[in-house]
Amino acid sequence: MLIQVLGCYGGESPQCRPVSLLINGTVLLDAGAITSALPLKDQAKLNAILISHTHLDHIQDIGFLADNIFGKRDQPVRIYGTRTSLRYLKDHVLNNHIWPDFTAIPNARSPVLAYQEIQPGKEFKVEDLTVKAVKVDHIVPTVGYLVSDASSSLVYSADTGPTKNLWKEAGKLKNLKAVFVEASFPNELRRLAQMTGHLTPELLVKEIHKIGKNNFATYALHMKPAFLEVLAQECKSQGEKIHVLKQGERIRL
Repeated sequence: MLIQVLGCYGGESPQCRPVSLLINGTVLLDAGAITSALPLKDQAKLNAILISHTHLDHIQDIGFLADNIFGKRDQPVRIYGTRTSLRYLKDHVLNNHIWPDFTAIPNARSPVLAYQEIQPGKEFKVEDLTVKAVKVDHIVPTVGYLVSDASSSLVYSADTGPTKNLWKEAGKLKNLKAVFVEASFPNELRRLAQMTGHLTPELLVKEIHKIGKNNFATYALHMKPAFLEVLAQECKSQGEKIHVLKQGERIRL
């Protein structure tokens, strides 16, 4: 499994793109940085987007992607998400008011985008990947993802505060190689992090200990651009080997 970090931050600046992890060149975890990171020819190769929730930094490039790939594919790009997330996306974004409804363009039989509802806790296939969505604890309905191929597995926390079920499921994975977990705010803003459904580096360490094993790499992501330096320092000082993710990285599991 090859992961390309298109974006990994909890906001946007000239140097920071929001979260989007590309798996094997065709499957995306969230859509914060697609068109801003990928050449047009690579955008047309995308087949699936796994949406964790519908906060803007996780969906913002879906509309621009649809615009760019129109007429360049025989099959729609499938957007996987819970019923709630897909409803929010349909009602509030791809609604012909904020942006055209590309699930009906050029027509409903041959659209640019297609919705695929998923059920948390139930495995499903995306190409050669086995995927399971697990509910996490954010301020809007959100899921993290477990993604596996024949030889490796990863966990993507999405946006979450302290949670349980995701780590319980992670502990069951036989070939867990990487955990991508958020660290939005510095430790001194722990109260704000918990109020808004996020983590600090200290809380991150407590979360990964819930997995019950340590034979995997930990990658911190969703850092707020305003706090990058202090977050990097705090992640390195936790007594755990936490890699602070950087956009443009390629990770092979």
